Amino acid sequence: MVQTIADGTATREQIGYLAVLFYHFTKWTPQVISTIHSRCDSREIRRRIMDTLIDEDTELRCGSAGHDMLAMEFAIRFTGMTEEQIEAHPVPKSIQDMTAYRFKVAREMPVTIALGNSGVASESHAPEMCRMISDGLREHYAVKDEDQESWIVHIEGDEEHSETALKTVLEFCTTSELQDQMLWCIDEYLQHWGNFWNECVEGELQALQTAAE
Repeated sequence: MVQTIADGTATREQIGYLAVLFYHFTKWTPQVISTIHSRCDSREIRRRIMDTLIDEDTELRCGSAGHDMLAMEFAIRFTGMTEEQIEAHPVPKSIQDMTAYRFKVAREMPVTIALGNSGVASESHAPEMCRMISDGLREHYAVKDEDQESWIVHIEGDEEHSETALKTVLEFCTTSELQDQMLWCIDEYLQHWGNFWNECVEGELQALQTAAE
């Protein structure tokens, strides 16, 4: 899906569906991060988590608004749907399962693993992904930079988030048990991301029609 946007071969319907699903993914990120923060005993790690939370949920460090609001703005512009339609959009089971997994890790796994799950397994690939999407939108779909901040904001921001998480994992994930848990989480989360992209390709027309009814 990312490559087809970069190449200009993705349909506008597919991109619109991606925009809606990406909003429904992004809107839970601050709660996931704050869940990890609330369980953390280390002031040093809490500070690192707080910097990421500020980026995700405010305009103070990274972007002109919280990242969920930027995702909503892009979805509105690209699909022509209203905020209410996007908010009420049916969320496929694969995406619901992905959200449930994120919260399960945030609530139950050791803090180092939970932070690594978000930053290493997810945000480490986001900068290149978002760069390809942004370039494709600009080149092939005539989307101005000011109308796609939802993607641009993750190019630099997620590089920092990923580095923060990786630094924490390398410092504190020192036992074989923790390392095995980290590898399991990375594998599990990547499977959820695979399901996310499959849904973007296979489900857009039916879902958009449903939302418009």
